[in-house]
Amino acid sequence: MIALVDWVGNDLRNTANFTAAQSFQSTANSASQVALQNVRYNFMAQTLNASPPTPCWTTYPTPSLFLLNGQSVDTWCTTNWTIGTHQGRVVTISTCLSSVSATNCAQSPLLQAIVTFGDFQKGYGTSTCNALATPLPLGSTNCGTTMTINTWAFGVTPPTVTSLAAGSVSCSSGSPVNIRGTNLTGTSSVNFLFSSLLSSEAVIAASSFTVVSSTLITACTPSPGGVNAYVEVMTPNGPSALGPTFSY
Repeated sequence: MIALVDWVGNDLRNTANFTAAQSFQSTANSASQVALQNVRYNFMAQTLNASPPTPCWTTYPTPSLFLLNGQSVDTWCTTNWTIGTHQGRVVTISTCLSSVSATNCAQSPLLQAIVTFGDFQKGYGTSTCNALATPLPLGSTNCGTTMTINTWAFGVTPPTVTSLAAGSVSCSSGSPVNIRGTNLTGTSSVNFLFSSLLSSEAVIAASSFTVVSSTLITACTPSPGGVNAYVEVMTPNGPSALGPTFSY
């Protein structure tokens, strides 16, 4: 009888825990969907190169709060914008319990989604859908024309960049730089963001890069030089927070 009572008690506790976990996941999924639909058709200028990320559908510092199933979560966004190409925007959506700060949420999200939006139809350019312009109306045909969900995952660990130093690799253009950090395996892009224009500037990709290990990337800076820039590493688990800068 004692064993049976213990078994029933454990089973009830496990059921309650699974239900709570499922509830949190459902709420996080729903909040991320709301954020996705908002940023698809609106250039949220406050999210541009934001580190830590900023609210996805409210005005900073008011968090983008979402309530469902008795659960409360906040959703934060950061946007990479590539001007002059048809790549459009890459938006990282991080969702966490409302008790978690934006910085901690970006470093250890409950749910993180990375979505690429194609903002241009054929024949259109940046003037019709600009990150610094007034957001276009919902349903605009020039913003969010296409959408690709790159990743949608729970419990990921984004990369970090801890130090930057001049490197020794041969570069056909730009200057060599060694990027050290954590969780660098699977890096899909290395971006440079001018520190003087952080809130209004498009990212510029490294001219080339090689992932040496999970803690080291060798890269070549964009050309021309003469600037001071943050270096951001993007992996399937999200972008690194902006840390040290590199002058080249």
